Parts: sequence; C-alpha cells; structure tokens
Amino acid sequence: MEVVTQKDLVQAFAARGWRISYDETSQPSAELRLGDRVLVSLLTKRSPNSPFYTAGWITTDALSIAYTVMLHPRKRRAESTPLVSSPYIEINRPVASDEDIDGVCATWMDWAREVDLDAGIAALLDKDANGRGDMPARHLAALAVTGNLEVLETYRQAFAQGDRLGFVPYIMADHIIAALGFAERRRAEPDWLPRSPRLRV
Repeated sequence: MEVVTQKDLVQAFAARGWRISYDETSQPSAELRLGDRVLVSLLTKRSPNSPFYTAGWITTDALSIAYTVMLHPRKRRAESTPLVSSPYIEINRPVASDEDIDGVCATWMDWAREVDLDAGIAALLDKDANGRGDMPARHLAALAVTGNLEVLETYRQAFAQGDRLGFVPYIMADHIIAALGFAERRRAEPDWLPRSPRLRV
C-alpha cells in the first residue's frame, strides 16, 4: 500500500492497531497501549510533496486521570497528558510504503519501551522547572499521583493566605484541593484510580 496523504497515514496506523482520534483542530493522533504506558503519536503531512512527520509523547493512566480530575472534573474521558515527549520520527519522502510505516511504528515502540517513567514523574515534581504553559498542571498531577500530601498541603495553605507561589494564573485553589484529594487516595492505596475519567485506549 502506498501512503501519500495524511489520511493514508492515519489509515495505515489504524490498520496496525493504533487507536485514532482528532483534536479540536482536526489534527489526527494515534494511540497505542504498551503495558504500563500509552504512546501518543501526532500524524502530520503538511503538503503533498512534504515528508511525513510523527512526534508525540508517553503518558500513563494515573497522570492523565489526575490531570483531568483536577482541571476538567466533569469529563468522562481522561485527557492524554504528556509525561515524556518523543523525538521527531520522519519518513523523508512524499510517498511512503508499508515497510516505511512498519519501520516508524517499530521505532516508536522501541523508544517507548526504553522510557523511564519514574524519571519522567521525578522531573515533573520540580516546581521551578515546570513553571510555564501546561507544565504547572502536570506538576500538580505528578504530586497527586505520587501521593505527595506534604507539598500539596503547603501549596493549599499558601493559596489560602493569598500567596500564589508564582503559579501561572489559571492554577486555582480548587485545582490544588482536587490534587490533594487524589493524593490522599494514592497515599492510602498506591495503585488507586477512580472509575471515571479513563483513557479510551
């Protein structure tokens, strides 16, 4: 099978067992569960003569669920929350073959299996290194997943006293309280996860 368009690329990943979804901009992504981790690959082809690009991240059920419980408590589907970002993986030609796609999928899976999830979580626990964009929310989710009640309680008390500790404006006291509740359950039962939300893959 020749893979010429982005649609062809999506179909090729789907045929290999990846779950396809689309974001609000219609950007397709492919998800694959590999044991204790979920691999997410964004599938991109910018023009008919451009190469194919894939890039994405590894996540876990716990991180994605904690993130969603904090920021989107009414959602039933957990948002796939990046734990470790992937390198770019490219097919540097405008038309790809089955062998090219098989090679990309194998490269993705080989990379994913080597990722140290504990190191990824440890990196998110550093507040000062995760101060921009979406990173503060991921930081709180990592604290929740690891049951870090002490740090979260410090944050809660500071917010109650009007000290935002340098957090970006979208982080609110309710997010920290939700993270605390999640962390309390994880401290008591390290593998605990709520029944909802869940990743779909």
